[in-house]
Amino acid sequence: MSKLKEFYLFDGLSQKDLEVLESISFEKKFSKDELVFYKGDESKYLLLLLSGCVKIYRHDFKDNEITIHNIKASSFIAELANYENIPYPANCRCEMDSKIIFIDYKKFEEYFLQKNEFLLIFIKSLTKKIKALELFISTNMIEDVDAKIAKFIYDNKAEINAIKQIKIAELLNIRQETLSRKLAKLKKEGILENKKGKIEIKDERALKALF
Repeated sequence: MSKLKEFYLFDGLSQKDLEVLESISFEKKFSKDELVFYKGDESKYLLLLLSGCVKIYRHDFKDNEITIHNIKASSFIAELANYENIPYPANCRCEMDSKIIFIDYKKFEEYFLQKNEFLLIFIKSLTKKIKALELFISTNMIEDVDAKIAKFIYDNKAEINAIKQIKIAELLNIRQETLSRKLAKLKKEGILENKKGKIEIKDERALKALF
């Protein structure tokens, strides 16, 4: 598991610390669509996504699948559950073939989180997940589809073209056809424009006014 040292949190580990980390970890391969954990499972392990992509999701009262977050490598998965010592609050499924390192969280906490440099970086990772959750909540509280799409584009303008439309529709819990139609409308109104197949905001003020 020498790849552990390639992860930003562990790249400064001494040989002794790396050996300790490897002694409390194991790697597991997952196939596309394979479940990593279910809502309610015990968060015994700190999960490090080494390669691939996973989806964190729940089901609403109609049993519709609601995507909360898509996580790409390299990143921790649902570490807030570890930190709060609570069961996983949602399900996790692989979006593609993935490799995940399972780290015994209790031992990790006892040995590594007593060191300030590790604690600070771990907290930063937690903060990113909390922000993603806040974005999910704020976006999905908007009932108007035009406003929901406008807010998503505005909040994700830096990486909007790295997200496939099918994923955007999934994250917004709308049909892909609806998204395509609304994007076409925004382009026709001069709020967005298409440059070499990429979405660009032409009128940021008008886009923001929609939500």
